Amino acid sequence: MIVLLDTNFMAACIEHRVDVVNQLEHHFESVSFLVVRRVLEETEFLPLRQQKRIEAFLKGVPHEVIDAQGHTDDVLLKEAEKRKAAVATLDSGLKKRLKRRRIPIISLAHSRVVIS
Repeated sequence: MIVLLDTNFMAACIEHRVDVVNQLEHHFESVSFLVVRRVLEETEFLPLRQQKRIEAFLKGVPHEVIDAQGHTDDVLLKEAEKRKAAVATLDSGLKKRLKRRRIPIISLAHSRVVIS
């Protein structure tokens, strides 16, 4: 399974000490993570503490950075459809848009990965 990572999901995984790699590998045979460069650019506007969390997350998760232009949520939707990927996010507005398009959503609840 291909998983596109959103900023808030990465920060929450570090904050709540969620081992997203092991939890997803428990559900799927293979998992690959993609980060849209636009998501990385978004982190520049976050408080330093949150920036550090995301940096720590990315150091512990093998991932590939991909280029795409546009608003972050739009880019995540477009790339998810194009690559038949899931999106890991905690953003309720984005989750609604993903659900309407029947794109798999990965989120967190009680320090556990939830797939819908």
